[in-house]
Amino acid sequence: MKILPRLLGLGLLGLLVMLLAMACETSKPTTNEFGSPNRIKGEVIPAPESRKIVHFTDTTTEYTTPRNELARAFIRQFNDGTVIDKVQVRKAPGNPNEPVNYYLIGMGLRSGSFRAMALPLTGGGDNTFYLRPNATRYTLTSVGCAMCFFNFENGRIVGTTCDANAGGSSCDLKVDANNTLFSVAR
Repeated sequence: MKILPRLLGLGLLGLLVMLLAMACETSKPTTNEFGSPNRIKGEVIPAPESRKIVHFTDTTTEYTTPRNELARAFIRQFNDGTVIDKVQVRKAPGNPNEPVNYYLIGMGLRSGSFRAMALPLTGGGDNTFYLRPNATRYTLTSVGCAMCFFNFENGRIVGTTCDANAGGSSCDLKVDANNTLFSVAR
């Protein structure tokens, strides 16, 4: 009979250890079959070097990085005397069945000619959008146009349009693979 209380005690101790081990496991993030943490569909966890730009609520657009700071960063990125006087985040036109793309856009003038730069933002899943340092940079330079516009196809920039298509006027588009918008000042 002395063995029964010991087995019962060891069984209860084993059960307690197992319950504690399971409790510790619940604090770890779960993973799906591909080994990544479970997330809401379309949610992207931004890289640590990404910069939070904007958060959308039901009624407002809250710039988490102030617009004047964004304008100064665009001026540094152009680095050619372009003065940025308007900064905005715009939804790209696209297919309603596909995810929405947003762009951070800075607009201004250099020697009287229109200039603009657009950078795609990455969604964080909670209506917050981030700028990644490896985000593509789209730069417009006007030649004889008072204003240029980005042309979109399926939420992506594919070209430009001049506001008044007078002879000899155009909008030149340059695409760069990354940006240094928030790198240390030069």
